[in-house]
Amino acid sequence: MTVTDRLLTENDEPASPNLGDLADFADFPTEPPVDLPGVLARLEALQAIADRQPPRFAEDGLACFNYLYREITTEVWGQIQAGGFRSEEFISRLDVEFAKRYLDAVVPRTDGRPVPESWRVLLDRRSAPHINRIQFAVAGVNAHVDFDLAFALLTTCRALGRPFGEDEHYDYNRINDIFGEHMRSLRQHFEDPWMRFLDGGLLSLVADKGGDLMVVIARDLAWNRAKDLAGLTGPAFDDKSAEIDHAAAVAGVVLLEVPVM
Repeated sequence: MTVTDRLLTENDEPASPNLGDLADFADFPTEPPVDLPGVLARLEALQAIADRQPPRFAEDGLACFNYLYREITTEVWGQIQAGGFRSEEFISRLDVEFAKRYLDAVVPRTDGRPVPESWRVLLDRRSAPHINRIQFAVAGVNAHVDFDLAFALLTTCRALGRPFGEDEHYDYNRINDIFGEHMRSLRQHFEDPWMRFLDGGLLSLVADKGGDLMVVIARDLAWNRAKDLAGLTGPAFDDKSAEIDHAAAVAGVVLLEVPVM
């Protein structure tokens, strides 16, 4: 058994509710969002709940990722309103489907369905004192992009009756641009004072451009995965889904357990 496999299986005990107590979600919308304002309202509500989770509160692992996700989604909504995409219908539907998978994974479940392995990696470690906030944020991006995104793309294209066409790919890549434009400020938000002291010059450039490149590569893989998944059904689809989930979980363990300093 590898070290990564051991770290994954150490958390095989049934988890308590994914994020805090069910009572914390008494006023959380029970229906999935149908538009981006609905997504943003749920991300705001989830942020308030996550920020109250002891022992780390605003530095809770899911609070860190949710902050980043909310900021990027807010910018996407602003770009949609400003006419920054070729197809508002496509990008809006994609962002809603993407968010639905995230919320379905992290909001406490009452139906007994298992939490995806890739998300459990973050949820089971969200209170760990040795993990830096930026690691939590990056691990959340890993689970959401490496696991959720391909399935959200597939659902969107099927629902709209569209192929994975040129206009869709253009709009999809616009999200890469938005992420890149905010990479530095988002990264600095999660750095502690010591990391900010060391930040600057070549180190800062490598961190920003390297993080940006990683997101672009992951999103390109998700685009191609979605096209591959479109040709699968039944057990083949389920097996591929589990394979993608496990690969994202393995990457998540590395991102959370390897020290950043």
